[in-house]
Amino acid sequence: MGYVIALCIVVLAAFVCTAVVLGRDGGEREARAFTELEPEQQQVLYNTPIEYEDDSHQAWRQKGIVRNVTPRDDDTADVEVMWYNAKPDETTRKKETNIEHIAAKKKDVQAKGVHKGGVVTIRVQPGRGVTVVAA
Repeated sequence: MGYVIALCIVVLAAFVCTAVVLGRDGGEREARAFTELEPEQQQVLYNTPIEYEDDSHQAWRQKGIVRNVTPRDDDTADVEVMWYNAKPDETTRKKETNIEHIAAKKKDVQAKGVHKGGVVTIRVQPGRGVTVVAA
């Protein structure tokens, strides 16, 4: 009986390890998406200045590029924005491209002129997410 329990634990541990390894991509998705951008768009992301909102540096604004806008049935839309994380902080991810999925009201998306391939201004709040401020 003890062997059966031990075997079950080993099989379960192997399954969990496999799921964890297959679930990680190490930023490969973002890297692939970045290479799909035109060189001019890549430079927009790399050269975008970070504008801190105040001296605490807890939130800032910068440019991002809209990868996709998907309307939903409930008067909202999913906006997929790629941005370059260049916040100079050793404790957070540094100098990487990120892709953020943002839920927004359709009327706000239309009013701001948000569209696929467009450059937008985003507001980044670590731990709270990213929002589109302007197009």
